[in-house]
Amino acid sequence: MVQAKESREVDIVLSEAEQLREQRDRFLAFAFAASDLLLEVGDDSLIRYAVGATKQLLGGAPEAVVGRGWLELFVEEDRQMLVAKIGDLTAGKRCGPILVSIRPAESAQDKGKERPSKPLKVVFSACRIPGHEDVIYCAIALANVGLAKAARAAELRTGNGLLRREAFEEAAVETLESARAAGQDVEITFIEFVDAAGFRERLGNDRWEAFYADAGSMLISRAIDSDSAGALAEDRFGFLHKAGASVGSDVQRQLAELARTFDPAGGLGVEQATVAASSEELTSEEAAQALVYTINKAAAKGAVNLGVASLAASFHEQVMETQDRISAFKSVVAENKFDFVFQPIVDLESQEVSHFEALTRFAHGESPYQTIVFAEDIGLIQEFDLACCRRAVAFMAERVEHSPLNLAVNLSGLSLQNDVFVETLMDILRQHTNLAGRLMFEATESSRMHDLERVSRVFIAMKKLGFSMCLDDFGAGAASFQYLRALEVDYVKIDGTYTRRLLSSDRDSLMLRNLCDLCGDLNIKTIAEMIELDDQVTKLRSLGVHMGQGYLLGQPTPQPVFSAPPAPAKKRREA
Repeated sequence: MVQAKESREVDIVLSEAEQLREQRDRFLAFAFAASDLLLEVGDDSLIRYAVGATKQLLGGAPEAVVGRGWLELFVEEDRQMLVAKIGDLTAGKRCGPILVSIRPAESAQDKGKERPSKPLKVVFSACRIPGHEDVIYCAIALANVGLAKAARAAELRTGNGLLRREAFEEAAVETLESARAAGQDVEITFIEFVDAAGFRERLGNDRWEAFYADAGSMLISRAIDSDSAGALAEDRFGFLHKAGASVGSDVQRQLAELARTFDPAGGLGVEQATVAASSEELTSEEAAQALVYTINKAAAKGAVNLGVASLAASFHEQVMETQDRISAFKSVVAENKFDFVFQPIVDLESQEVSHFEALTRFAHGESPYQTIVFAEDIGLIQEFDLACCRRAVAFMAERVEHSPLNLAVNLSGLSLQNDVFVETLMDILRQHTNLAGRLMFEATESSRMHDLERVSRVFIAMKKLGFSMCLDDFGAGAASFQYLRALEVDYVKIDGTYTRRLLSSDRDSLMLRNLCDLCGDLNIKTIAEMIELDDQVTKLRSLGVHMGQGYLLGQPTPQPVFSAPPAPAKKRREA
């Protein structure tokens, strides 16, 4: 009897062990059905366990991977984003899929391992499991078209499944166009949580995330489809739905009830505003413009202060606002209501200042980029560029005796194709030939230079007077080399994205070296922008870049500052 009892107990123990092994094997099978590599990472950021295609992806056996820092596996430009994603993980939560790149092993060529020589695109996902909070479980799959699309689609959504604002704007316009084509009336409802911060503090992060996910599901369920609901901010949302029924007020009530289930004592204030999106008096283009304008207004001011009931009303408001902006900008130009700040361009070898770029600043903290794009869109950029040229000439004339300097002024590609602008500018330059060799011009927005022969004639005429020309943002578009072939320039300013990726991308380094070789053959000096690290200076210098611009070398200041930048440090600065 005793032996039989002990035998049954052993059978039970073996049965439980077999069940655990079977469960483990089943989970591994499920994981490998979607992934090529599984990793366990401890809180010390070291890999504790690895299984799967380690040789194919990482260049070695699983035991060679254990003990390595997990971030070392990925290219440098992806690491900060991965750290942020992992840092937000709590028990029972997951992140991904995320499209990232695994870096090639430095020893791959020397040791002949089966390892790709360039970064490999993979899809990364991770989670923490309750009871094992000290471990991060990571799944990595080789990227294919389907997985890459899924990862990019996931990146467009917030944690509660709603589209992020930019993606929602595009999807909303597409939905509106489809509804107009089908003759279906639609509305867009905006939701605002009042004092969401206080509500979140009362709930705590875990319960807030649960509420946020339920709220997102509720909005998606009432939208036309999953791409018709978006998060404009953490406490502001929008969704398109069929017109007619009181959808907006129903969702407002349901969200308030949902909040009370999480916080019976306090609850959450919920406001809504519904805008009729169908309007026969607007063209498709006008309706799209009005929709984007309305979404941006709701994001900035909230549902409470939206103040429009239809896209038609929103479009008319946008027109009036645009007219006001036009009048205000005309006043800026006419009365010179803008300022210059001066950022140095530094010779990377001698560390001496070569010249300064005159950057415009506007009152009330208005974005220079957005203001100038607006001026280009409404056809006022020529007047503004002339005002900048006159200001620059006057500034240099004041300093010509006691403290001369070299200055670069930006000119829009649109201005360079305008005959009246060119004639006026040439008259100014003929009157100030004493500034030749010290005043130069940077052609911006080169993508808008469609008549290259015309622009080339302008460049040649200005160079004959002794004024140098620079092509800005070189490499940002596919037509950059076409511009270099067609236009005689003295300088090329390399787009800042190359500088950002320089230390992590061999491909960008090679392209930059070839560009420098080409410019050297054409007697064109190169300028790199957005320099923030000492290591970038060292690398750029080794590639043959002549000059640099960026916060490491000198910040924009109200008056030119000639002090030399600090000598490169021995250790790499942290970004």
